Amino acid sequence: MPKVPTEFIDARAQSWRRDIVQARIKLADEGLTYHQRTELWQVVDCREWCLKMLVQDFPAELERIDREIENELRR
Repeated sequence: MPKVPTEFIDARAQSWRRDIVQARIKLADEGLTYHQRTELWQVVDCREWCLKMLVQDFPAELERIDREIENELRR
């Protein structure tokens, strides 16, 4: 199996974390339609699955996502 450069993994994981954070924050909006909620949950599920396949410490990534959400909500 080919070795993937660490920079690639870090950049991709950061991008996916950002997508998850943005989608989960948008999900807090009570005015969303069922269709909008479904699409946002698909983003969250897909990105989490991708992270799980890419990173070695998935629970740490989930914690990082929670911290990023908290930081965004504090702004």
